[in-house]
Amino acid sequence: MEDGILHLDEASARQLVLVRAIEDADPQGKLLSAVEREQLEREALASSHPTANGGIDFARYLQQRARRMLAAVENRNPRIAALQDPDPWRGWVLAALPVAACLLGAAIDRIDNPQQVNMLSPPLLGVLAWNLAVYVLLLVGTLVPTRWGTRAPLAAAQRWMAGIPGHGRRTGRLRTDVLARFHGHWTQVAGAQEALWWKQLLHLSAAGWALGLAFSIVLGGVVREYRVGWESTLLDLGQVHAFLSVLFAPVVLLLPFEAFSAADLQRMAFRSGAAVAAGEAARWVWMYVALLALVVVLPRVLLAAWSAWRRRRLARAVRIDLRDAYYVQVLARVSPARITLGMVGEGPARDVLLRLLHEVADHPRPRDGSAWTVLATAKGDVLRLFQVPPGFHPPAPAVTAQAGGPGAAQAWLQDLLGRFRAAPRPQERDAVQSTLAETDLMLLLPASIGDLQASARLLHWVAQPTLVLAPGDEEHHRSAAQRLALAADVLPLADCTAHWMRDARLLEAVAARLPPSKRAGFERLSATWSDRHAVRFGEAMRLLAAELVRAARDVEEVGSSAVGLRHLVNAAERDAAQRARDGARVALLQRLRDGEAAVVAELVQLHRSGTPVAPLPAARVQGGFEEQQVVDTPQAGMAGAATGAAMGAGIDLITGGLTLGAATALGAMIGGGAAYVAAAWKNRSTPSGQPLVQLGDELLETVTENLLLAYLSVAHRRVPEGDAQGPAAWRSEVVASVAARRNELAATWQQARQAADPAASVAAVARELEAVARGLLARL
Repeated sequence: MEDGILHLDEASARQLVLVRAIEDADPQGKLLSAVEREQLEREALASSHPTANGGIDFARYLQQRARRMLAAVENRNPRIAALQDPDPWRGWVLAALPVAACLLGAAIDRIDNPQQVNMLSPPLLGVLAWNLAVYVLLLVGTLVPTRWGTRAPLAAAQRWMAGIPGHGRRTGRLRTDVLARFHGHWTQVAGAQEALWWKQLLHLSAAGWALGLAFSIVLGGVVREYRVGWESTLLDLGQVHAFLSVLFAPVVLLLPFEAFSAADLQRMAFRSGAAVAAGEAARWVWMYVALLALVVVLPRVLLAAWSAWRRRRLARAVRIDLRDAYYVQVLARVSPARITLGMVGEGPARDVLLRLLHEVADHPRPRDGSAWTVLATAKGDVLRLFQVPPGFHPPAPAVTAQAGGPGAAQAWLQDLLGRFRAAPRPQERDAVQSTLAETDLMLLLPASIGDLQASARLLHWVAQPTLVLAPGDEEHHRSAAQRLALAADVLPLADCTAHWMRDARLLEAVAARLPPSKRAGFERLSATWSDRHAVRFGEAMRLLAAELVRAARDVEEVGSSAVGLRHLVNAAERDAAQRARDGARVALLQRLRDGEAAVVAELVQLHRSGTPVAPLPAARVQGGFEEQQVVDTPQAGMAGAATGAAMGAGIDLITGGLTLGAATALGAMIGGGAAYVAAAWKNRSTPSGQPLVQLGDELLETVTENLLLAYLSVAHRRVPEGDAQGPAAWRSEVVASVAARRNELAATWQQARQAADPAASVAAVARELEAVARGLLARL
């Protein structure tokens, strides 16, 4: 393989082209799904032997891939897989058409008249003239590009014989569509040998036709007596003698035939009336047969043999251009891509971009200024970032011209030509120039339009696509880039770097500007990038959910005595109980604050931001507690008994003492027992026997708002100078989003309080938080 050209035998080349046709005609994956194709590609890659330097043997990989895919297709549609074999009609056409031409020529039992052979017979002279004209065209054709022969009539005839619809037409029949695309791709790959096949067929057919004419003349002479002579109204004897001398010169020179004189021709004129002997007539018949053999049959057979030899020779080394977009994409799926981004810029925008990369990076940024390997995939794809030093200047001399003036384009061209003339030799390049020579895309982060203009010369020198991340009005930056003749695309910095859900726009913009050979590798890098963000987002939501579940399950003992009759009559007892409750609430709030602070610290560490987050606001956390009081069971029983006895005494009075006090006793028993059981049932939620305080749903909703706001503060990458939004402006959005899912969250908190294992509750709360957080990120 040289210069991206792969040479394969015809069978292997047909397999590659057929697989391409199948993938073009079957984008929905009816024959092979994307999953199956990826599996077959992995198997083909595993069976391909690596090259001496450890790379991929592209030739072997493509052949293994094509064979495996066609084997899978054969199990589902053998007729499509059979297209890898040569067209079955070629063999019989190549044999039958020359034979048919020979029989057609032999069936003609006369040249001009069945009883005579005219030396100036138009049909015979026409056959000779046509073949001589073909030889002239073939000679001229050697000066015409060879691709000329692969177009129009022959290709159209081949498509018609194969039953292929016109170009660009889809029939809805998979095999027909595959065949049409296979024919088109194969004509591009093997057009020269296809043209040679048609030339071979035409040469053999012409030889067969001339041979049939010779048979016709000979067979006519067997069954009848020819009168051989000539006649002409416009030509005299001298002209006829000169013409026939030139016409029969090859026969006279190469074969044992005697030359003829003008006197012989004068005697053989039909109008002379002289008798021509049978032997002399036979001599002229054989001269015409020899002329057909020398001028038509033999050259055509030799040309057919030459075309067949050349076709077989080309079939042993069919050229497959791996630089074609299809093969670039196929090989890119298995070839590791090394992508280097150059960054130009300082200030807050640079910090935002570096933080964005730090979140997904495998390793921290090197301090020596070398290229930073940000990300790598399992297939060996590498994403690197190189920050151009602020004081670096390209080696070409500066060419000054007013931006946007009439001489701007000329100045840019002079600068470009000047830097090529002044480009240093490879051994003289320093590390910066060497790294810039490897860049695939430049990222420009200007603080103002002036920075864009100041970097224009460097970007022209690098001569790679540029992506401008504009901190302000993108239209102004786009206009400036056009004035400076920069091949740059402009994106708003905030829209593509604000948080991890906005990274997709930046990645899409980078992918669109990369060379096609590296896009598949960058897609794998982007997938790894997105996976890491998804894992980080899930971990962040689990952290928030775990804190919420802990807060929902957290309780604090009040430390006061059970509620009894003393609390009703003793103000000091009531004050002491209230102070105990306040102390329990303070303890709960302190643990809540500590938990929130720990979560924020873990979020900062998880996002590798290093950005300090302001303390969470204390608003709306002073109320919303739930208390579980403990009732003095004996006193409750006594109070219940007294109440029941009073009710029973009332019944005794109504009956006039007929119950003999039984109602009073029974009422005391029932009331006391019921009160005792109710108090015991209420106290069972506090096994310690102490009153408890815990966070209520309203307070947990506030904690949820605070934690989500903390997450947004950590996950959001902001440029302080140009950021008009922030946590204070986001609170209303957060409050509304949490309120919209209040019922769902309340159900999860209730489940968390009652569950023996909090793990399931953490997962349920995390799912709710993910839904809320995604909606917030999409809007903020």
